[in-house]
Amino acid sequence: MKKKYLFIAAALVGAACIYSCKKQLNPAQDSVVESSITPRYLNSIVLGAYTKLQPLAGSGDVLLISEATTDALIIPIRVGGDWLDGDEHIQLWLHSYLPGHGQIGPAWSDIYAGIGQINITIGLLQGLPATSTSASSIAELKALRCYFYYLLLTNWGNVPYIISSNTNASTVQTTPAATIFQDLITELKADAPLLSSKTPIADPSQYGRLNKWGCYFLLTKLYMNQNAITGSSDNSGYTTASAYCDSLMTAGYSLNSTFLANFASNNNVGNTENIFVIPFDHIAAPGLTIQMMTFHYNQAAKYNWGSTGGPWNGYCANADYYALFNNADVRKAGWQQGIQYAADGVTPLTTRGSDSSLVLNFRPQVTGFLQATPATEYDGVRQQKWQLTPGFQGQDADFPLFRYSDVLLMKAECVYRLGSPTAALTYTAPVRQRAGLTNFSPAAFALDSIYNERGREFVWEGWRKEDQIRFGHFEDKKQFKPVDPNTHARLFPIPTTAIAQDPNLKQNTGY
Repeated sequence: MKKKYLFIAAALVGAACIYSCKKQLNPAQDSVVESSITPRYLNSIVLGAYTKLQPLAGSGDVLLISEATTDALIIPIRVGGDWLDGDEHIQLWLHSYLPGHGQIGPAWSDIYAGIGQINITIGLLQGLPATSTSASSIAELKALRCYFYYLLLTNWGNVPYIISSNTNASTVQTTPAATIFQDLITELKADAPLLSSKTPIADPSQYGRLNKWGCYFLLTKLYMNQNAITGSSDNSGYTTASAYCDSLMTAGYSLNSTFLANFASNNNVGNTENIFVIPFDHIAAPGLTIQMMTFHYNQAAKYNWGSTGGPWNGYCANADYYALFNNADVRKAGWQQGIQYAADGVTPLTTRGSDSSLVLNFRPQVTGFLQATPATEYDGVRQQKWQLTPGFQGQDADFPLFRYSDVLLMKAECVYRLGSPTAALTYTAPVRQRAGLTNFSPAAFALDSIYNERGREFVWEGWRKEDQIRFGHFEDKKQFKPVDPNTHARLFPIPTTAIAQDPNLKQNTGY
């Protein structure tokens, strides 16, 4: 049995032991008989909280709104009306979303469902006799809660800050983002020393869990985005983030020799790069279904998907984004482009009829976008870096949330912003070399060189929106979208459903 199967099994046992499909934000706290607590049980209930990460990745709404609002992922309406969906995907691309948007509301709910489950688990553990083990478990859960709140800060700003299952979620007010930011910093600094300093390679029990270095990575992200979150405008956040990068570079992580190894079905084995992942398995923990969202309907037979009801021919990238990758870049293999063939590798596939059964030839150009002028079935290149599991919608690859290559590129960015562009090249070099590219020349190296490198390295991994905001590109003109008139779309609207449940919440500016 693979290590990640053990993790998944323990997590599911923990979730089943304590929770019963509770959908409200902070349901009543459960109780257990103290004599039933064993170290194994304690571990399993902590791992149970991690199951709430799975809806955030794959084809989840949190990942979608973090990428489809940027230049990296476009979901055009296609001939025949596919992906019309009330123009929700169009609104993400155009930054014209409103409080009732069909992906923004569920994304908010998924995040708060995770927070609610963590709050219940912490309350349960705090009711047990205090030990060093229970203290570490509580610290781990608090660190995980910080990650969920990080997603809220970077996507909504001022939000209800609920850290107890005893809080009535229908009466709380929004807390300023700057206040939550500082609380997360304090919390993570307190939690990190109580957690393991061993990497998953050194201690397999740390796989898929937040350890000391996961806390440091999250602290780095907070400080990198300090100005965007709090409204400050100095370089103090980059100074501190740089120091945390230095610590992470001593932790024992390193780049995998092969880029695509980070997304292989066995990426839980011997992986030195992935610091924190969401474990998936096509049977035990399904949900990583990115390929079903991006591949063409008629590719089903090639991958033995005939009985799964997919794929659905939606997500793609346009020519502008695809142009970031030159032919020497090994990361370009993460895209499907050109004529697509059947399983025999010889017979060309065709479109399914709305385009007159043409040869299925994925092209970077997206020629249409709206219902009146839709895209063809073959417009846009498709993403395939997560290894497929033929015959199943779900994939076996685990979803990397924190990667060591991100540490290197964050360090490069900090060093550049703090006034040492030449020194920053030291940290872009390993990432570029692994991609089969020479490093940037000092004369051509600019801050946007790092921005574009991040666009190549972290395709559809959930970082593009905050990267665009930090580098000042979120409002830029892109295909089908003019320059935004202001910056209000950087923060999503508080969902209509959330305000209906709690009228004390204050809507974000511009909505």
